[in-house]
Order: sequence, then C-alpha cells, then structure tokens
Amino acid sequence: MSKVSIAFDVLHALAVKGMAQAGPLAVSSGVSGDELNEELARITEEGLANHMAGRGLWRITPDGRAKHAQLLHEQLTDDTRQRLRPLYEQFLPLNTTFKETCTRWQIRGGAANDHTDTAYDQGLIGELGEIHAAAAGLIGRLAQVAARFGRYADRLADALTRVRGGEVKAFTGVLNESYHDIWMELHKDLLLSLDIDRATEEARQN
Repeated sequence: MSKVSIAFDVLHALAVKGMAQAGPLAVSSGVSGDELNEELARITEEGLANHMAGRGLWRITPDGRAKHAQLLHEQLTDDTRQRLRPLYEQFLPLNTTFKETCTRWQIRGGAANDHTDTAYDQGLIGELGEIHAAAAGLIGRLAQVAARFGRYADRLADALTRVRGGEVKAFTGVLNESYHDIWMELHKDLLLSLDIDRATEEARQN
C-alpha cells in the first residue's frame, strides 16, 4: 500500500467516524500495525487530528476535515461521482427499510424490546439477512467504482454472523462494530463522496 493511499484511507476513516480508537480505525481503513501508528502520529503532528491519550481516541479536527475534503475531491472525478449517484439512489430505499427494521428490533409495542421472544427476534434477523443480501450486491457495485467500499461487505457480514450467533448488541449497538454502526458509516461515506448534506437529504425524503 502506497503512502498516499495510507494517508487517504486513515484520514477518510477518521472523517467518517469522527473519532475512534486505533483498533476500529484499522478495521475501517484497512491500515494496521506500524503503518497505522505512523500515520496517526503524522496527522496528529500536522494538526489534522487530536489524540486523547487517556481514552486512546483520535478525533478529526476542522483542519483535518478540510484536508480530507481536498483529498476526496482529488480522488473522485466527476465521472466517478456520476457512477456513484445512481447507486446511492438505490441505497436510499434500502436504508429506509433497514431503519424500520432497527426500530422494531429496539422497540416493541411502545416499550423497549427485551429480546425474550425468540420467534419475534428471529423474524427480524431473517429480515436483516434479506437486507444484507441486497446490500451485498449494491456494495459490490460500489466497490467497482471506489475499491474502499468493498471493506463494508466483510464488516457487515461479520456483524450479521454475530447477530445470528445471539449477540443482541451486534444488531443496533453503539460503538461496538454493530451492523447499525457499520451501515451508518457506509451511509456517511456515500454522503461525503457525493458532497450531500444529511439535513438536505432528509428534507428531500420527507
């Protein structure tokens, strides 16, 4: 992996996450070990990220976001964005279905789902499997446009395996590489790539 690729992949992962520890950044960026540590040290020294040593977290700075926007603009040509746009439009209805499924996983009958009804949960896990099958095909097409999208396929597959194995938090948990965590990163990656404001997108859909 070239230094240019490492520089972009690490900063892009941090731009998508906002803040993260080294482990999750390695998973998201595909950069690990000494290469990741060296790049994190470099972007911290250059003021593109802040390191909160006590929590082991790196957080992107305003300068980091500006640098990331520049690098992303250089990487994505108009033709690339034109190829991504229809795939993003295909993602939106799938995203709506996924969010509705997540809500029913979390809330049942106006109260928090206590996950004691195995049949109810298994039905939703089955729905997640169907969503995943559709998402896998879409991500494959996204990866043909920008290779980094391919990493989401393996991460989502791993999360689905954990859900099917009985790990309740692997469905909609927060900051634990849950299916929902990864899906939200995929969504944000698309928004950043197409320079779409989330508030504008939500207003268009409502």
